[in-house]
Amino acid sequence: MNSIRNRIFIVTICLTAAFIVAFGINGYSRIETNVPADLSGEETRAIVIEDFEASKIAGSVEEDGWYLTSNPKVYTKAKDEETLKKKNPVMALDLKYVDGGPNDMKVEDAFSITGLGKEKKKILGLKFRFRYPGSNVVTIEAPKEVDWKERNPVVTYDQALRQDVQERGLQIPGRAKAISLWVHGRGFPYTLELWIKDFRGDVHILEKQSINFVGWRPMIFDIPQNIPQSTDSYPVTRTSKLVRLVIREVTSVSGEHSRTSSRNASDVYVFFDQIKVLTDTYEVFFDGQDMHKAFEGGSSSNQKTQ
Repeated sequence: MNSIRNRIFIVTICLTAAFIVAFGINGYSRIETNVPADLSGEETRAIVIEDFEASKIAGSVEEDGWYLTSNPKVYTKAKDEETLKKKNPVMALDLKYVDGGPNDMKVEDAFSITGLGKEKKKILGLKFRFRYPGSNVVTIEAPKEVDWKERNPVVTYDQALRQDVQERGLQIPGRAKAISLWVHGRGFPYTLELWIKDFRGDVHILEKQSINFVGWRPMIFDIPQNIPQSTDSYPVTRTSKLVRLVIREVTSVSGEHSRTSSRNASDVYVFFDQIKVLTDTYEVFFDGQDMHKAFEGGSSSNQKTQ
C-alpha cells in the first residue's frame, strides 16, 4: 500500500512540474499576498523608451537634453583661432538631429505604452574627429530623468548636495532583459557600450560591441541578471536607467588601440534611432495597494505646527 502511495505522489509531482513548464506559470513577485499570481505572472514586452522625435540637445551639463563630451576634452583656452587649431586635440565634436531613419525599423502602433516610436522622422547624429589616434572616447549622456510612462520629472535625493536633484537617465521599465537601439555606422574602428545605473546607485557597463560596419543595424545589449531590479518589498520592481552611451576608438572589440594616423584623416559619423527594452512589467496586485497615495501631495492632519 505504501509503495502505491509513493508512486502516486511521484507521478503527481511530475505532472505538476510538467504543467508549470508547459504553461509558463512563474509568478515573479517575491511578495506573498491573498491573491496568488495567475498565468499573467510574467508580462514580457518590448517598450520604446526613446525615439529621438521630440528630445533636446543640451549645450551645457545644466541644461536638459542629450549632452555630448569627449576625452580628451575640447581645448578652449587659446585666445586666437590659429593657436586653438594647433593645440586642440578634438578637431570636430557635434551632436544634432537629422531627418531620416532606418527603413527596416518598426513603427509602433497607436497603443504604444509610452507614446513613443509612432514616427521615424528624426534621428540623433554624431560627428567627431580626434587629432591623434589612441584612447579617444566620446560620451553622450542621457536627458534628465522623467517617469517612463507618465513623462513627469523624477527627482532623487543627493546625499552630497543634501537636496533633491533631477538626475540624467532614461528610465528602464520593469525587469529588463535586454536593450536594443538602431545604429548607423560608417566602418570606423570604434565600439559602443551602454552604462546602466540601478536603483541602488551603482553603475554597470554593458559589454561593448563594435560599430565597425556600414549602414543601419539594430544592436542588442543583454542585461546581466546580477543587476538588481527588484526587492522583497512593494513595489517589487525597482527602476534602473540608461545614463550614457560611450564610444571608444579601437581596432577590435578585444581592445587593441589604433596605431595609424590614417584612421584619423576624416570625420567620423554615427547615427542613432529608437531605443527599446525587452522587459517583464508584471507587478503583484493586492487590495489597497494604492492607499499610500493619500500621503502624497498634502500635509497630515496630525502634523504639529510651530
